[in-house]
Amino acid sequence: MSGKAERKIVYFDGQGAHNTDAALDTAVSYCRASGIRTIVLASSTGATALKLRQKADAEIEIIAITYGAGSRFAEEVEAFNKNRAAMVSAGIIIVRGLHALSGVERTFENKYKTGFLPLNLVSDTLRMFSQGMKVCVEVCIMAAEAGHITPADDVVVLGGSGEGADTAVLMKPAYAASIFSLKIQEILCMPRG
Repeated sequence: MSGKAERKIVYFDGQGAHNTDAALDTAVSYCRASGIRTIVLASSTGATALKLRQKADAEIEIIAITYGAGSRFAEEVEAFNKNRAAMVSAGIIIVRGLHALSGVERTFENKYKTGFLPLNLVSDTLRMFSQGMKVCVEVCIMAAEAGHITPADDVVVLGGSGEGADTAVLMKPAYAASIFSLKIQEILCMPRG
């Protein structure tokens, strides 16, 4: 017997931080309606993670993924460090690590001045949906690699386009070594074009 489900997808007129509240509300509402208990999100400074904690039910686990310590985004790393104590106090799990869709490959790209690398192809394909979609996949893998979620889990993942959040999806995670096992199950919200 084949089944089908009809769901609402929220499309924003453009990308950016001005969609953050609506994206967070969409993610939290979906979790409440479907019984999902984990939200993974990108949070450059920690501000989006703290905002999500205010909106989400206490039993929803929040995993905030941020830039690696050696990131070129030094101001964001510094801001995240300032918000760290507040996030820990709010029960937010923090992951800081090597970016799943760049990491060591970025060294080859910079040294040999080539953009034709396998992970760039994956990243650019995901950006055809939105920058936030690429970020969602990346942070989901990073949370799995850190041991906070597994491929057996259903998680809601939030990403954005530089600041805030504008994309939310339901995913089955994967580890970096099995990236093509990751499944984007549902799009909850994203920017158009």
